[in-house]
Amino acid sequence: MIEMVTGFDLIHDNGPLQKHWIRRIIAYILDLFISSLGVYIIFYFLISLNLRFAALWYFPMTAGMVQVFYSAVLEYTSRKTVGKAIMKLEVEQLTQEFDLSKALIRNFSKIHGIILLLDWLVGMASEGDPRQRYLDRVAETTVRAKGEPVHVRDYINDHLFRGETREEERDEEEKEEENRCHECGGELISIGEDRYRCRNCGRIQ
Repeated sequence: MIEMVTGFDLIHDNGPLQKHWIRRIIAYILDLFISSLGVYIIFYFLISLNLRFAALWYFPMTAGMVQVFYSAVLEYTSRKTVGKAIMKLEVEQLTQEFDLSKALIRNFSKIHGIILLLDWLVGMASEGDPRQRYLDRVAETTVRAKGEPVHVRDYINDHLFRGETREEERDEEEKEEENRCHECGGELISIGEDRYRCRNCGRIQ
């Protein structure tokens, strides 16, 4: 078991966690496009009717509210938005039953891009599951990709570092192969000027 760390401690050199958040960002962009498309359709419809309150749709908060409710309703009913489904992501409740209030809480920061960024920064800067934004912790939820464990200990211990360990093992194997004779597999001894002699067969490489 390892000590709890922040997301920023892990993400700068951890491939699996980087891939997780890239998938999250792509899913968010897809969902933002879908919800914004609905807002613009309504906006142009209201403009065509010459309704004065149509100007309200210019405000970013209006589009943000649509994004919040779009995400909350879909996550409550199916644990995933369209974007998450495409990227094979799913919302998981860690303690109690997942309900609409939990879905609204975890998605509230999507009302504005700056608020969402702050939500992510606070979540990544604090100890716990590096897949959680701050409001995920408030709602006691997390998002996992297909094949990822739900709980943070399993995720950090068994998933994040599993890929890194395998990469390190492969690097060591490659280094060992480089230090072996290409003909007989014997140990190579440096004779200077980037040249090596095999201890077994005497070949110079």
